[in-house]
Amino acid sequence: MKYVQDAKLTDTLERQLIRDELANEVDQPRPFEAVRNAAVQVFDLIADLKRAARRYNVQYANG
Repeated sequence: MKYVQDAKLTDTLERQLIRDELANEVDQPRPFEAVRNAAVQVFDLIADLKRAARRYNVQYANG
């Protein structure tokens, strides 16, 4: 009897998962989006530093 109840619960959960996936209600992990956001923040920081260096006429050497 317990096997039948477990099977019904599994079927119900499986149907709900598929329904949510079709409705895009389940948040999927997006590791590449996180990496992209971090890279954008780093580039923004570099741009801010360059902007500040130009404003204060800072001389620096590349290399």
